[in-house]
Amino acid sequence: MTNHWLSLIVAAPLIGAVINWLVGRRVRSEAFIGFVACASIGVSTVIAFILAFTDNNGAGAALFSEPARPVMSHLWTWMEVGNFRADVGFAMDRLSGIYVCFVTFVGLLIHIFATGYMHGDKSYYRFFAYLNLFMFMMLTLVLGDNLLLMFVGWEGVGLCSYLLIGYYVDRKEAGDAAKKAFIANRVGDWGVILGIMFVFFITAAAGAPSISFFEKTDLTNLVGNQVPAMTNAFATIATMAVDPFTINALIAGGLTSAAILLFIGATGKSAQIPLFVWLPDAMAGPTPVSALIHAATMVTAGVYMIVRCSELYVRAPTAMAIIAVIGAATALLAATIGLAQNDIKKVLAYSTVSQLGYMMLACGVGAFSAAIFHVMTHAFFKALLFLGSGSVIHGMHHEQDMRRMGGLKKYMPITFATMLTGWLAISGIPIFAGFWSKDEILYKTFSTQSNSFGLILWFVGLCTAVITAIYMTRLMVMTFWGTERFAEAHAGGQGDEAHAQAFADKKTTAHDAQTATIDDRQHHSPDEHVGAATSHASHQVHAVHDEHDDEDAHEHHGLAHGQKPHESPLVMTLPLIILAVLSVFGGLLGAPYALSLGAIDNPFHHTLEPVIAHEPNFVGGAANGADDAHGSPATTETHSAPVSANEHEGVPHGEGATAAHTPEEIFTERVLAGVSILLAAFGIGLGWTYFQRRPLAQMPRLLENKYYVDEIYDATIIEPIKDGSRVGLWRILDVGVIDGIVNGVGTVAREAGNGARQLQPGFVRSYAAIILLGALLVIGYFAAALAR
Repeated sequence: MTNHWLSLIVAAPLIGAVINWLVGRRVRSEAFIGFVACASIGVSTVIAFILAFTDNNGAGAALFSEPARPVMSHLWTWMEVGNFRADVGFAMDRLSGIYVCFVTFVGLLIHIFATGYMHGDKSYYRFFAYLNLFMFMMLTLVLGDNLLLMFVGWEGVGLCSYLLIGYYVDRKEAGDAAKKAFIANRVGDWGVILGIMFVFFITAAAGAPSISFFEKTDLTNLVGNQVPAMTNAFATIATMAVDPFTINALIAGGLTSAAILLFIGATGKSAQIPLFVWLPDAMAGPTPVSALIHAATMVTAGVYMIVRCSELYVRAPTAMAIIAVIGAATALLAATIGLAQNDIKKVLAYSTVSQLGYMMLACGVGAFSAAIFHVMTHAFFKALLFLGSGSVIHGMHHEQDMRRMGGLKKYMPITFATMLTGWLAISGIPIFAGFWSKDEILYKTFSTQSNSFGLILWFVGLCTAVITAIYMTRLMVMTFWGTERFAEAHAGGQGDEAHAQAFADKKTTAHDAQTATIDDRQHHSPDEHVGAATSHASHQVHAVHDEHDDEDAHEHHGLAHGQKPHESPLVMTLPLIILAVLSVFGGLLGAPYALSLGAIDNPFHHTLEPVIAHEPNFVGGAANGADDAHGSPATTETHSAPVSANEHEGVPHGEGATAAHTPEEIFTERVLAGVSILLAAFGIGLGWTYFQRRPLAQMPRLLENKYYVDEIYDATIIEPIKDGSRVGLWRILDVGVIDGIVNGVGTVAREAGNGARQLQPGFVRSYAAIILLGALLVIGYFAAALAR
């Protein structure tokens, strides 16, 4: 069905960005700039909720229409070659509708928070223009009705993240982090480009070339003209056979090849092994940027793309197995690194990488709705934690080192109370939002019955949950409980490198202290390349002032002597309160039947069920119907028969839904949930007991240095590329070959000219000799001719 209000959801942030860039930079009014930025996102939010939850011309709401039909807005045809066509158009179905609702709403709260956090910044207009532009690109990515338009948004958010991470243009670590993020994402994006090509080739081979997510019929454009029909690429893929579960399938050029290529792009955007290294460094940007990019939007784009292409992935078991393994490994690796970080934002950054690993694990075992559910709950509690950390940094006058905090709960009660809910949510404590989504992922991973594959992944996920509870408890204890260490920070004077040693654990090395206190102007790596940036940025402090501020503003971080921390203003604490409420109750939307004692039967899953693919029966990925363990239908007409655990398929949600759940299934889920709760409580208890006694305990050096991943990348990839470029490309190819050819042509011409010049010396006797020589040559030639 056509509804062109949908296009305004995407256009509103772009309009806000243009106004702030052209007008805001002239008026320089924070009130005007902030109003334009927030109002544009507010317009998108209101329209998104209206289209998602209200009737659309009698066709039903986008999230609840029966049968499920997307709301669409066709603007124009982008390209048309033969039977292939790509449009500029947007579509909201149940998947994109859920995404757009929480992206716009959480984005609005972050914009409101940013108006207070960025107060006093002399490039206020530039920040909000970038922020609005980012939202425009993100909404294009989510609402684009085909892979090509989605890729425009995909590249757009990459560009905007570069601008926002490197917002502090006078700071080397911010510039290095921005370049690192941009390059790491470009490394992944080649996979997306090739994956889109493969989808085109696969559908073209089936006789219906398309890259569209939706079938288009009975649509009109902006001027009311009928839009030609178009086939759904993934409906074509849904008719194809499942690829074999073999390594050879990766390079066979079929469905598995397309799936793994798209996943390569997802590893960059969603910070998975091996391309996760950019995200922690991205904390160099302002805190609202960290909340927007690393909580609800850009980093979850890879998860969205995989779920959107689920019909492809369920027919590529090898690709799904790889996704599950990489997701689990990323979750565990990032969680262990988060244990040893001292920068409050770095802890949350590695936490984000770990939670993204959970989402990828869910996708890999076929639990697509669980992955999106965790995306949503993660948007609530991680945005809360990032903004809460921003409130702490604001109250501590831009201090980010947790070793210089402690005892802040009495100074910042609202920030403390709200971050408390985020802590419990991410730790997996009932009834907080993170418990429901994380438990669903763990349960469905455990339900993978093909072999020991699911049990191993479940165990890794469970270990990650325990570590998550520990490092988040460490963050809360070091920040809000214990003794006040911010007063000690001035014992040796501001900027004294020996100072960190005085209040940290005795085992803390001089290198740690140096990296924790080195000022911005001295913070230069000996190499300018991106890869070396991480190893020199274990502690970063970021002023909210622009590059035009005076140097003193950049050099001074933390509380001045005699200053006390303070609570943030209402414009910053109100978004925290709203996100705290969502972090408590938002997870009830996906509460399963077994854990809600029959009161709720996972309405979130039932909403998504018609628009995501369901698992065929194969070895190596999830068990058949893994995404349907709570009783929803699990097959389509093209799939093989379900396993016995899902014989309840077809029972409708609502009345009689209890028949959809066997006693064994309910018992298993409750036992696993109990284990998860006990281990989360154990992690919190262990973290509380240990870090209350030793809040500044030295963590393992290996974890503190992030397993030396950046150093390994430097030694094995960055430096060889630099050396190869310097020696092979510059000295040999550029200087030796290209310059040699150009300079050689010039040298030949010069020497030829020098030789010819000798024929014109200016002496009469020389000319007479040349004439004589010429005459002799002519006479000799004719004499020789006559002699023959």
